[in-house]
Amino acid sequence: MASERCEARTGKEADVHSRNVVALIGRLSAEPVLRATPSGTSVLEFGLAVNRSNRKDDGSFEDSLDGFFDCEVFGLLAEVLSEKLRKGTEIQVCGSLIQNRFEAKSGQKVSKVIVRAKTVALVPVLPKRDKQGATKEPVGAVA
Repeated sequence: MASERCEARTGKEADVHSRNVVALIGRLSAEPVLRATPSGTSVLEFGLAVNRSNRKDDGSFEDSLDGFFDCEVFGLLAEVLSEKLRKGTEIQVCGSLIQNRFEAKSGQKVSKVIVRAKTVALVPVLPKRDKQGATKEPVGAVA
């Protein structure tokens, strides 16, 4: 279950009473943006690119883009993450889906779903190994 994976990864208790739980691992698709609500609460907004691994006919795996997800995190966590996260950083996001409905300037009704993160964890950079087990350059390193 997604809530159990979030709890195991972050060490924080997941909200097991909620049926609205999402866990994603991906890379930031752009630089995160820190802003404040009218009441002064910090909000960090970022896009997350998520891949899917598909098994090929020869048994190997190939990654393909699964989608881009808009995410937000509030409060002190937003402020701390704004200093640590950069485009390309691989993270795990655990939270819930929020649906925003509004009317565009054109008068068209719009619905947008975002991920409201409760926890965000950096994914460790692990060394890449060749078929013989020798270490190569790190995977997931951020330049």
